Amino acid sequence: MRTVTLAAVLPVLALVAACSPGPEVTPTPPASVAAPSSAPVEPAPSSAAAPSTSAVPAPSETVDPSTVEPSGELAPTGSLSPVPQPTPQGGPWTTVGETYSDAAAVAGASLLPESFRAFLGQRLGVEDEAGCTMTEVEVKTVHRDGFVFGSEAGTCGSAQTVWGITEGAWHYIVAFQDVMPCRDLELNGIPTGAEGLRCMDDSGAAKDY
Repeated sequence: MRTVTLAAVLPVLALVAACSPGPEVTPTPPASVAAPSSAPVEPAPSSAAAPSTSAVPAPSETVDPSTVEPSGELAPTGSLSPVPQPTPQGGPWTTVGETYSDAAAVAGASLLPESFRAFLGQRLGVEDEAGCTMTEVEVKTVHRDGFVFGSEAGTCGSAQTVWGITEGAWHYIVAFQDVMPCRDLELNGIPTGAEGLRCMDDSGAAKDY
């Protein structure tokens, strides 16, 4: 019977154990990492108050009355009675040739229509809507169709003037310093033949109207 020595077998078992493969190990996959978001990031609303857009009133301007042309605006005439519109009759103008500087002088002007005397009485020495004050008025001639031709002077300058009745009251029809076109006088229905009233014809020449 063959005998195996234990001392010889142990080295052989140790060598076999060293060469045997170990248990299979499955690698753990790395944790997934989220991709960066491509959506835009909106800024948080600002807590600062928005600037006020309310309008700031501009400072008032002061106008030098000496630089203003005669306005042709009426002084307050609320107390004047309505003036009937005359029926056009034509005919000549009536020469007056008087100058007035206050309401008392106008009140005694017998050649002027009563309604026109009342109108001038509220104009002389009274500041109008444009800040101008009439200080003197010359009446050269009047017409029964409801027209007066003359001139006025005041704090804003002087001008030749034709007054007339429109809309139940006396108003400026034309007020001018330089000769104006005759056509403008015709369009306003002003009767011809007023002494001293000159105008410019279609050729540019000055003539009596």
